[in-house]
Amino acid sequence: MCYAYLVSPSRYDHLDELLTRIFTARQRPEWRRRVLDSTDSVRALSTLRVLRAVERRALGGRAASISDVADDLAVEHSTASRTVSTVVAAGLLTKSPAADDQRRSLLVLTDVGRKTLAQVTARRRDMVTAVVADWPDEQVDTLVTLLDRLADDFERGADA
Repeated sequence: MCYAYLVSPSRYDHLDELLTRIFTARQRPEWRRRVLDSTDSVRALSTLRVLRAVERRALGGRAASISDVADDLAVEHSTASRTVSTVVAAGLLTKSPAADDQRRSLLVLTDVGRKTLAQVTARRRDMVTAVVADWPDEQVDTLVTLLDRLADDFERGADA
């Protein structure tokens, strides 16, 4: 006989469940449709993830490679390469050989890619804002602080 149902879940079980629920909600077709609704050039969330990965590297002062994108998306290099090829074909990125290593490709957002990413990011942020619109500012600030800490700790744990 299984007695697992008799044991009350810990707060860590509850936290894990909440994180899963948020992730699942943001993957639902309706959420994706609303996020992507503002643009014609993006049909998949993977495209946005590629654009954000390239943008993050650029903001850090370095060009992104396919390996960087694979790392950000937590996928194999071959999967990232196929996804990047799709994004390049859509005119959202340029791909050129690195001057110091011809085997490596450098990825740069095109003007259309930058504009598209900005549109979708604004739309996504508007949607998040609407979710917490009736929350007191202090609670939103606390949530942001704690999620920032949680994200840092998750990232640090992933690198260990």
